[in-house]
Amino acid sequence: MSQTSTTRIDILRHGLPEGDGCLRGHTDFPITGAGLKQMAAAVDGLADVEQVLSSPLKRCCDFAVQFADQHALPIEQLDVWKEMNFGHWDGESRDQLWQSHGEVLTQYWQDPWQSTPHGGETLQAFDARIQGAWQLLLKQHRGKRLLLVTHAGVMKQLLRILLEMPENALYLQRLDLPYAARYRVTVFHDQDGQSWPQIQWPTQQQYESW
Repeated sequence: MSQTSTTRIDILRHGLPEGDGCLRGHTDFPITGAGLKQMAAAVDGLADVEQVLSSPLKRCCDFAVQFADQHALPIEQLDVWKEMNFGHWDGESRDQLWQSHGEVLTQYWQDPWQSTPHGGETLQAFDARIQGAWQLLLKQHRGKRLLLVTHAGVMKQLLRILLEMPENALYLQRLDLPYAARYRVTVFHDQDGQSWPQIQWPTQQQYESW
C-alpha cells in the first residue's frame, strides 16, 4: 500500500508582457518591467517552494528563472505548459483579427471545440496536452511544493479539468484571470493510489494580507 502524501502547486499567470491587445499564443513576446513587478507581488511571502516549473516562453520563464535563482531552486522549462497555439492568428492584434475575420472569430468562440479555423492547435488537443502535463507533474513531483508559471489559457483549461466542467465555451467566458493571477491546487494522495485535488483561490496568505 502506498503512503499518503500531499502535493501543493501554486500556479501563476505571467504579468503584463509586450504585445498587449494581441492574441499571443506561442508568439514569444517579452515580459515588461511592470509585469515582473506584478509577478513578484503575487508570490510575495511564498518562501517554501521546492521546485519551479515554467512555460519556456519569455513572459513566463524570465520571472521563473529569476525566482528560482533568488531562492536557489531547481527549475524546469517545459513546452507542455505553453499557451495554446493559435496558428496563423498567433501574435496578431485582436482588433485586426476582428476586422478581417469577424464572422469566423464569432463562430469559433461560440464553439471552439468544434472547429479550428486558425490552423493551429485544436481545443481537444490543447485540453489533452494540459491533462497529460498535469498527470506527469503529479507523477514526477509527488509530495513536493511547486511553483508553476504559465498562461491564462492553460490555467483556465486546468480548472475545467479539475472541476470536470463540460466541454463547451461557457467556462472560457466565465473565468477572468488577470495578469499575475495565482491560484493553488493542493492534491491529497491517499493510500489506495487515488488523488484528491482541492483548488484554493486566493490562498490563505492573500486573505491575511487584506
